[in-house]
Amino acid sequence: MSSFVERVRSDPKNICVPVLAIAAVAAVGGAVVLTSRYLQADHVRTVHKRAAQKKYRALLSDLAECKGILSYIDSQEIPKAQQLATEAEQIMSQIAQGGANEAEQAALQTRLQAIRMDIMGVGEQLLRLMEKVDGVAPALVLEAAGLEPWAEHEKELRDKALSDGLGAVFDLASDLRAIRKGLIHKAERRARKVDSLKKITAVAV
Repeated sequence: MSSFVERVRSDPKNICVPVLAIAAVAAVGGAVVLTSRYLQADHVRTVHKRAAQKKYRALLSDLAECKGILSYIDSQEIPKAQQLATEAEQIMSQIAQGGANEAEQAALQTRLQAIRMDIMGVGEQLLRLMEKVDGVAPALVLEAAGLEPWAEHEKELRDKALSDGLGAVFDLASDLRAIRKGLIHKAERRARKVDSLKKITAVAV
């Protein structure tokens, strides 16, 4: 230490070498810390993106299943309900014309009641479908990405997602929301149709 002091006293420029060395070490250390933090943040971001994509695929599969159920109801159950409603109208016309004895009248009324229950069954299928679609919450994608969709306003949440490099997660959630909305609207239209068919049988029951 004394020799270093003597060298500095003899030539003040000698202090520059160790000072520069210390500065260089500090700079390298700082760069390492920054790099480490960046890599850590990038890793967290990647993990969140993968979790969001995994949840998106699962929810998309659920919606695809719902779409399949709706297609089945559309192609099989709705036409069946329409046929039953037509049969109900014929039965009511037959009842109105008279001529049937008491036992026949009772049989016709029983058949009308059965038709009504069958049509109501289609309506219940649609109700369960809408509940299933409603349970597919796009917000779960945001939650999987480490965001808190249940506690924040969407704008604040979007700003946070963008600052965290997770803006694409919102695109996934929006895609699910659009599909979900379309399915619900279709199911609601079918439900109104079934309800109108059910009312046909209610007149005579």
